[in-house]
Amino acid sequence: FLSDGKGKFKKLKISTEEISALNSQFLDYDNDGLLDLVISDFSGFRIWRNLGNEWQEVNKANKLEIGGSFVSGDLDSDGDLDLVFVPQTEPVKILRNEGGNNNRSITLSLQGRASNRTGIGAKIDMRSGSLTQKLESYSASPMPAPSDIHFGLGKRERPDAVRVIWTSGTVQAELEFPEKAKNQTAKNFAPIRIEELDRKPSSCPYLYTWNGERFEFITDFLGGGEIGNWQEAGVYHYPDSDEFVRITSEQLKPKNGKYEIRVTNELEEVLFLDHLKLIAVEHDANAEIYPNEGLGIPTAGKRILYTTQNAHSPISAVDTDGLDVLPKIKNLDREFYDNFKSLNIRGYAAPHNLTLNLDDKKGYNGRTLLLLTGWTDYAFSSDNLAASQSGKSLFLPKLQVKNKKGEWQTVIESIGISIGRPQTLVVDLTGEFLSNSRDVRIVTNFKTYWDKIEVSTSEQKDVKTIEMQPVQADLRERGFSEEMKYGEMITTNYDRVLNDKRWKYFSGTFTRLGAVNQLLEAIDDVFVISKTGDELVLSFEALPELPKNKKYTFLLFADGYSKEMDINSGSPDQVFPLPFKRMKKYPYAADEQFPMTEEKRRIYDEYTTRPVRDVLPSIELGVK
Repeated sequence: FLSDGKGKFKKLKISTEEISALNSQFLDYDNDGLLDLVISDFSGFRIWRNLGNEWQEVNKANKLEIGGSFVSGDLDSDGDLDLVFVPQTEPVKILRNEGGNNNRSITLSLQGRASNRTGIGAKIDMRSGSLTQKLESYSASPMPAPSDIHFGLGKRERPDAVRVIWTSGTVQAELEFPEKAKNQTAKNFAPIRIEELDRKPSSCPYLYTWNGERFEFITDFLGGGEIGNWQEAGVYHYPDSDEFVRITSEQLKPKNGKYEIRVTNELEEVLFLDHLKLIAVEHDANAEIYPNEGLGIPTAGKRILYTTQNAHSPISAVDTDGLDVLPKIKNLDREFYDNFKSLNIRGYAAPHNLTLNLDDKKGYNGRTLLLLTGWTDYAFSSDNLAASQSGKSLFLPKLQVKNKKGEWQTVIESIGISIGRPQTLVVDLTGEFLSNSRDVRIVTNFKTYWDKIEVSTSEQKDVKTIEMQPVQADLRERGFSEEMKYGEMITTNYDRVLNDKRWKYFSGTFTRLGAVNQLLEAIDDVFVISKTGDELVLSFEALPELPKNKKYTFLLFADGYSKEMDINSGSPDQVFPLPFKRMKKYPYAADEQFPMTEEKRRIYDEYTTRPVRDVLPSIELGVK
């Protein structure tokens, strides 16, 4: 059956005989770029050559009487496919292909990282000029297909692009190939090894601010608003949809009388942005302001903002093995504490601890705050599923102190994890110490990388807050920022935009481009629905300058959700159903429904008019 390219198939007759096939395989034995057909039946095997519009049986008059199972592969590394037959009652037979390498070819060897090691199940597209082919990698047993991927090129010099869609969901394109083979004949390519990129398919939106010279990457945010993330059998992550994002006065400067902020969707996800506003906190110039944020922290009755002064490093910091790691956590320099063993599942580490000696006499009877700045390489749905099948699970960082017997005792079950890159956690230790010791220990198996850790014993100060709504909020298509890597942490360079299509798209309808102020005015389940590659342009009226003894710290308050395309997440490929504030879980059950009103429907009908049907980008627009 041959596809007509429009979603239907037509029956194509290639033989007038009835054939009782034992095995069959499409392969390009003559490397002309068209897949031929090899069939093995009880009397032997037969080859039909694909001529484009018809099929020609090439060995009908000289059919070899070799039946049974067979596999194909380039056994002699000469650039064409040979056959290995395993008859039922005879020894193994090898048929060497003589002449297939008169045309050019390329052979790919896949190596998975997040996917299985040999890339079984990956889908591979190849384009060379007008020729486009698509193959899928199967196991050599029981399916009669090679583990390597072989494309015939005809007389074409080399591929223009090869794209691999790994079983992890990662889309990866290779655009550079050698002029000719190094290990094969001059007309054929040597096998090319493609290793799966260790790329995070999703996270949350990116935040950039104008710092007086350029747009600076601040962090990613709203990670707590992830919906549909598989945690354990029958349990999906329940979102914490709001967040205060800290922006210093050095990171946000006026430009033409406005504070300019950019929110981008640069990963494989759909964003549902409900509300955004900017809060300016006016305070003493020698103080710092931190919001009480982090994933997995109890929020009931907790302070929203902390003021600190004269914060300083701990006296000492040692890891699980007793090694000194204080130099790694003294400065905000992207030299991270990483002294733990990573497991072979993304986001999982062996249990480890970090012991800090605070030894701050001033904090014995007063307020003591621990300021932890870092980021977390967290797991996705498929990672959690794989971990559960091997009996592993994550536990949030707990904080322990020494009791009067000198024993470690847990006093805070979860201090949370940093979900931004970076984010500062504020841990209030006031009243938590059980003895005169000021040693504290953080224990977890999350892959949390601390960059700077400080302790503060200053008292809380009064501050003045000013709330600002955006005077401009425009949605536009932008593309993707160039990535920069610091150890395991990736940030981006806003000034370099790559107009490639590195991700798949959710299928559905998104918010149309242009002004979207109305959608962001309140927390009301009326969302800006953003697809990958979008950017939200935000402008706020700048505030008057302060005297030298005062300064601003800014907080971007955001409320919203994000959804990724991990195949084990809930509703991973469709924009809808929409989340909403009072849902019990996501995906929500049949007895729940989105609280649509006539007014909401009118707004959605007006704004949600940008359909996306093609979920895969063009092959030549991938990235390496």
